[in-house]
Amino acid sequence: MMKKLRDLEQQVKAQADEMLFKDRKIRALEELVETLQEHQGSVTLRRQEELEATCTQLQRQVGEMERFLGDYGLQWVGEPVDQEDSEDNERDWMTAKKFWKPGDSLVPPEVDFDRLLASLKDLSELVVDSDTQVTPVPSRVPHHALEPIPLKLYRNGIMMFDGPFRPFYAPSTQRCLRDILDGFFPSELQRLYPDGVPFKVSDLRDQVYPENGLDPFPGEGRVVGLQRIRKPWDRTEHPGSRMTAEKFLNRLPKFVIRQGEVIDIRGPIRDTLQNCCPLPARIQEIVVETPALAAERERSQKSPESPAPQLSMLRIKSENGEQAFLLMMRPEDTIGDVRVLLAQARAVDATTFEIFSTFPPTVYHDALTLLAAGLVPSATLLLRAHRAPRPAPRPE
Repeated sequence: MMKKLRDLEQQVKAQADEMLFKDRKIRALEELVETLQEHQGSVTLRRQEELEATCTQLQRQVGEMERFLGDYGLQWVGEPVDQEDSEDNERDWMTAKKFWKPGDSLVPPEVDFDRLLASLKDLSELVVDSDTQVTPVPSRVPHHALEPIPLKLYRNGIMMFDGPFRPFYAPSTQRCLRDILDGFFPSELQRLYPDGVPFKVSDLRDQVYPENGLDPFPGEGRVVGLQRIRKPWDRTEHPGSRMTAEKFLNRLPKFVIRQGEVIDIRGPIRDTLQNCCPLPARIQEIVVETPALAAERERSQKSPESPAPQLSMLRIKSENGEQAFLLMMRPEDTIGDVRVLLAQARAVDATTFEIFSTFPPTVYHDALTLLAAGLVPSATLLLRAHRAPRPAPRPE
């Protein structure tokens, strides 16, 4: 009996020790859980503070960029991307890559080199004019002139930058030339140069670029009963090797201002050369009478020695590109003033057309001044028919 009692006492003592050990272990685990919960809460709070600080910084940067655009009369619109549209575009792209399209095998039409060179020159002048308009703003990055892109124009294709050679029959080359001839910068350069870039063109239309990397056959060809065929490089005269009337006119200034009068330089010389040299149809340039032009004419007559005030020379092309209106304006004049003068010169309603530029694609509002829009001291603009505003998206 005593032995059983001792065994029970030992068993009770062992169980008491085990319960005490488990209590200590439970207490230690509870303390560990509390510590981990406190640490996790501090980490979550710190992460939340970091995200709030980042959001505030990004909002401040967006506000600064919007104010920067507002200084030059621009407004960020954005392009909302629909997920379904993006999926459809991806499927269209995969289909275009997988299947053959008959249009890709068509021989491209004859390239109008003169028109292509004129379009490249207009685009380069547009970028140069826009570069000279931007004035540096304090505490902001100064504006640097863009380096022109080298573009070599061969008889059978083009080479941009340092290559590769792009033949005219390539679909990408046709799209590039179509953009240029339509008066726009190539869409393939929009990501690198969203505001456009000037071109440094090398006119090599009398040379054929060897696409396969091989030189022409060096021998002389012969035909039975005929004289020898000249070598590929035996060229007597090239269309671009001599001075044409159009090239001569392009070297002359379009107009000069003398004693307040806008004097056309190319017009009379073109009329003289028209009888002996075939010239393409020229753009009709119309000088619009403006208050700034009248004031400058009066100033040059009364006090020709006085310094000329700051003015803005605008060259605005019509919708069909057949006319170009020349306007001398003051920097404080508004787009609305330009619109009224153009409507009077064209004898049309002022609300039927819009004044815009291609790069960046901007439609100028009437209340904007020429100085705020960056159209001083000169600019080249375009006209187009008035477009109705896009309807606002419907709420879901």
